Amino acid sequence: MLNSSRYMPNAELKLIYVIEDDSITAITTKLLLEKALGKIQVQLYPNGQRALNHLQTVVQEGARLPDLLLLDLNMPLMDGWEFLDAFSNLPFTHPVCVLLLTSSINPEDRAKAARYQTVAGYFSKPLEMRIVSRMLRVQREAFGPGLGQPNLQGALHYLVYQSYATLPFGDRELAKLLTQSRAFNAAHSLTGVLLYSQGHIVQLLEGSEANLQAVFARIVQDPRHSEIIKLADGAATQRLFTQWSMGFRTLNPTDFKQLTGYINPDQKDYLGTSSSLPNDELYTLLASFIDDSCLFDMT
Repeated sequence: MLNSSRYMPNAELKLIYVIEDDSITAITTKLLLEKALGKIQVQLYPNGQRALNHLQTVVQEGARLPDLLLLDLNMPLMDGWEFLDAFSNLPFTHPVCVLLLTSSINPEDRAKAARYQTVAGYFSKPLEMRIVSRMLRVQREAFGPGLGQPNLQGALHYLVYQSYATLPFGDRELAKLLTQSRAFNAAHSLTGVLLYSQGHIVQLLEGSEANLQAVFARIVQDPRHSEIIKLADGAATQRLFTQWSMGFRTLNPTDFKQLTGYINPDQKDYLGTSSSLPNDELYTLLASFIDDSCLFDMT
């Protein structure tokens, strides 16, 4: 039997959702997970709609969210892609690790899955014991020890890129992006800031070099971005931002105060105090983007 504590150093893995329309595959997956992990609750859902309905109730009641969600792609009523689109709109209090478990070997499906920030891994059916071990490793890496903690000296890196949004963002899209990105980046121990101006995007990310390169690879494949250019990439001595944030101008900034991580570029010191920052050039780059480009006016 696998030792679950080996893969869950911060909290014991207690609840897993399996969303699978084939009843034999679903039961087999449940039995294998229980055998591998011991005391664990595995809940089965025959399609995305049933799972989504239950998650909506869980969120409303403040009940326990799953520690891990295994999702099939081809299902009736609501397939995996439709579920992921709806899932990303749920107001979770903390991120949920989603792994695809599917019979699809289509490389286009793998590429599409990589564009979802909520998806941490892609695995092929049928589930085997060795695959369980790999899944737990992915879950551990995404939600493992040290989340939200400062990186050790010498282990911190930063990455800055610019891109152009393929479709303009309105206030609703920006608010949604802020909420989703905070959850994703918290799960990967990333901090930083994203600035948006009339379709132009400049983002600074901070974290481990491996996580930064993995996230940047996803951004390159994200259809919402075009004309992506990496501006800077290197080691850092400390984080410039303690929480992930987004800046954009709005006619009614008070409407966005409830969004933790939103910064109002019309306020003094919206990027913090630069005198103590270890990398003034990075700070100047972000500040100049706000000062010189007339950040997008929300109407």
